Amino acid sequence: MPDKRSVVWDLIRKWEAYRRNEPIPARFMTLKRDLYNVRNGVPGVIYPPYLVNPDDEIMAAVEHYFLCRAWVGNGVQPAWQLRAMTDIYNLGKEYGLTPRHNPARPVTPPSQMQKDFQAIGIADGEMDLKVSGRTAPLVAKPPTY
Repeated sequence: MPDKRSVVWDLIRKWEAYRRNEPIPARFMTLKRDLYNVRNGVPGVIYPPYLVNPDDEIMAAVEHYFLCRAWVGNGVQPAWQLRAMTDIYNLGKEYGLTPRHNPARPVTPPSQMQKDFQAIGIADGEMDLKVSGRTAPLVAKPPTY
Protein backbone atom coordinates (compact mmCIF):
# COMPACT_ATOMS: atom_id res chain seq x y z
CA MET A 1 0.00 0.00 0.00
CA PRO A 2 1.56 3.35 -1.01
CA ASP A 3 1.95 6.04 1.62
CA LYS A 4 -0.62 8.86 1.63
CA ARG A 5 1.76 11.51 0.28
CA SER A 6 2.51 9.35 -2.75
CA VAL A 7 -1.22 8.96 -3.34
CA VAL A 8 -1.70 12.75 -3.12
CA TRP A 9 1.09 13.35 -5.67
CA ASP A 10 -0.40 10.71 -7.95
CA LEU A 11 -3.82 12.37 -7.76
CA ILE A 12 -2.34 15.82 -8.38
CA ARG A 13 -0.69 14.49 -11.57
CA LYS A 14 -3.92 12.78 -12.66
CA TRP A 15 -6.02 15.91 -12.07
CA GLU A 16 -3.52 18.05 -14.00
CA ALA A 17 -3.63 15.58 -16.89
CA TYR A 18 -7.43 15.60 -16.75
CA ARG A 19 -7.43 19.38 -17.36
CA ARG A 20 -4.27 19.46 -19.53
CA ASN A 21 -6.04 21.34 -22.35
CA GLU A 22 -6.54 24.42 -20.17
CA PRO A 23 -3.73 26.96 -19.93
CA ILE A 24 -1.68 27.49 -16.80
CA PRO A 25 -2.40 29.21 -14.41
CA ALA A 26 -6.14 29.33 -15.27
CA ARG A 27 -6.18 25.51 -15.18
CA PHE A 28 -5.74 25.62 -11.43
CA MET A 29 -8.87 27.71 -10.93
CA THR A 30 -10.82 24.99 -12.72
CA LEU A 31 -9.11 22.29 -10.66
CA LYS A 32 -9.87 24.20 -7.45
CA ARG A 33 -13.55 24.14 -8.42
CA ASP A 34 -13.38 20.48 -9.45
CA LEU A 35 -11.95 19.43 -6.10
CA TYR A 36 -14.50 21.54 -4.24
CA ASN A 37 -17.21 19.70 -6.19
CA VAL A 38 -15.73 16.31 -5.33
CA ARG A 39 -15.24 17.03 -1.65
CA ASN A 40 -18.67 18.58 -1.21
CA GLY A 41 -20.62 16.08 -3.28
CA VAL A 42 -22.13 18.65 -5.64
CA PRO A 43 -25.19 16.95 -7.19
CA GLY A 44 -24.95 16.04 -10.86
CA VAL A 45 -21.20 16.58 -11.06
CA ILE A 46 -19.36 13.33 -11.71
CA TYR A 47 -15.65 12.80 -12.27
CA PRO A 48 -13.79 9.68 -13.38
CA PRO A 49 -13.29 7.31 -10.43
CA TYR A 50 -9.49 7.29 -10.88
CA LEU A 51 -9.48 10.96 -9.75
CA VAL A 52 -11.14 10.27 -6.41
CA ASN A 53 -9.84 8.54 -3.30
CA PRO A 54 -12.14 7.51 -0.44
CA ASP A 55 -9.72 8.92 2.16
CA ASP A 56 -10.91 12.46 2.94
CA GLU A 57 -7.49 13.50 4.28
CA ILE A 58 -5.97 12.67 0.90
CA MET A 59 -8.67 14.51 -1.03
CA ALA A 60 -8.40 17.51 1.31
CA ALA A 61 -4.64 17.68 0.66
CA VAL A 62 -5.26 17.58 -3.11
CA GLU A 63 -7.94 20.27 -2.84
CA HIS A 64 -5.80 22.50 -0.62
CA TYR A 65 -2.87 22.18 -3.03
CA PHE A 66 -4.92 23.30 -6.03
CA LEU A 67 -6.76 26.01 -4.10
CA CYS A 68 -3.51 27.58 -2.91
CA ARG A 69 -1.84 27.22 -6.29
CA ALA A 70 -4.87 28.73 -8.04
CA TRP A 71 -5.19 31.76 -5.79
CA VAL A 72 -1.49 32.62 -5.74
CA GLY A 73 -0.76 31.66 -9.35
CA ASN A 74 -3.63 33.74 -10.69
CA GLY A 75 -2.82 36.74 -8.51
CA VAL A 76 -6.02 36.50 -6.47
CA GLN A 77 -4.13 36.43 -3.18
CA PRO A 78 -0.54 37.47 -2.47
CA ALA A 79 1.53 34.52 -1.26
CA TRP A 80 2.41 36.16 2.07
CA GLN A 81 -1.27 36.73 2.83
CA LEU A 82 -2.32 33.21 1.84
CA ARG A 83 0.40 31.79 4.09
CA ALA A 84 -1.02 33.83 6.96
CA MET A 85 -4.60 32.79 6.14
CA THR A 86 -3.68 29.09 5.96
CA ASP A 87 -1.90 29.40 9.32
CA ILE A 88 -5.05 30.89 10.84
CA TYR A 89 -7.26 28.29 9.14
CA ASN A 90 -5.08 25.44 10.41
CA LEU A 91 -4.89 26.88 13.92
CA GLY A 92 -8.68 27.16 13.87
CA LYS A 93 -8.84 23.47 12.99
CA GLU A 94 -6.65 22.64 15.99
CA TYR A 95 -9.13 24.40 18.29
CA GLY A 96 -12.32 23.38 16.49
CA LEU A 97 -13.05 26.95 15.35
CA THR A 98 -12.69 26.66 11.57
CA PRO A 99 -16.16 27.02 10.04
CA ARG A 100 -17.55 24.49 7.61
CA HIS A 101 -17.83 25.44 3.96
CA ASN A 102 -20.51 22.79 3.63
CA PRO A 103 -22.92 22.51 6.57
CA ALA A 104 -23.47 18.82 5.74
CA ARG A 105 -19.76 17.93 6.05
CA PRO A 106 -17.40 18.48 8.94
CA VAL A 107 -14.03 20.12 8.41
CA THR A 108 -11.32 17.48 8.10
CA PRO A 109 -9.19 16.98 11.21
CA PRO A 110 -5.90 18.90 11.39
CA SER A 111 -3.23 17.21 9.28
CA GLN A 112 0.44 17.97 8.73
CA MET A 113 0.08 16.51 5.25
CA GLN A 114 -2.63 19.05 4.37
CA LYS A 115 -0.45 21.87 5.73
CA ASP A 116 2.49 20.66 3.66
CA PHE A 117 0.45 20.54 0.46
CA GLN A 118 -0.96 24.02 1.14
CA ALA A 119 2.63 25.29 1.37
CA ILE A 120 3.67 23.45 -1.80
CA GLY A 121 0.62 24.84 -3.63
CA ILE A 122 1.55 28.38 -2.56
CA ALA A 123 5.16 27.91 -3.71
CA ASP A 124 4.06 26.42 -7.05
CA GLY A 125 1.58 29.29 -7.43
CA GLU A 126 4.38 31.80 -6.89
CA MET A 127 6.27 30.22 -9.81
CA ASP A 128 3.12 30.23 -11.97
CA LEU A 129 2.57 33.92 -11.22
CA LYS A 130 6.18 34.76 -12.04
CA VAL A 131 6.08 32.84 -15.33
CA SER A 132 2.78 34.50 -16.31
CA GLY A 133 4.26 37.96 -15.81
CA ARG A 134 1.28 39.01 -13.72
CA THR A 135 1.37 40.39 -10.22
CA ALA A 136 -0.71 39.92 -7.11
CA PRO A 137 -2.13 42.76 -5.06
CA LEU A 138 -0.16 43.80 -1.98
CA VAL A 139 -3.20 42.82 0.12
CA ALA A 140 -6.44 41.21 -1.01
CA LYS A 141 -9.87 40.80 0.49
CA PRO A 142 -10.09 37.32 2.04
CA PRO A 143 -11.72 34.94 -0.43
CA THR A 144 -15.01 33.13 -0.06
CA TYR A 145 -16.13 29.95 -1.76
